[in-house]
Amino acid sequence: MTERTAEEATRIRWLKAVVIGLGIIFVGLAVLLLVLIMTGGPKRTASTGNVAPHAVSVEDLIVTLPKNSRVADVLATGNRIVLRVRLADGTERLYALDGETLKPLGSITVQVEK
Repeated sequence: MTERTAEEATRIRWLKAVVIGLGIIFVGLAVLLLVLIMTGGPKRTASTGNVAPHAVSVEDLIVTLPKNSRVADVLATGNRIVLRVRLADGTERLYALDGETLKPLGSITVQVEK
């Protein structure tokens, strides 16, 4: 009978430790939330590399694609825009544009071996 009570005492000790640990975590998160609310959260500073460019008019932009081709996808990453174009013969061409000026940077043709 003493063996059973010793096992129960061990379980109760573990349970107490878990409850105390969770209580400490809860209080810590509440303090962190309170500090973030009081200070307005992390400050975001605008760096010159991540500043959104001024409005660019795209009405004059012309990208000439080969005959019987179509734009399959448009991807934007950082300050680059990539047009994925499917050509009439089944190959694909990637056109890279500068995201700020919309000037063409170059193209890459992807061909599948036949």
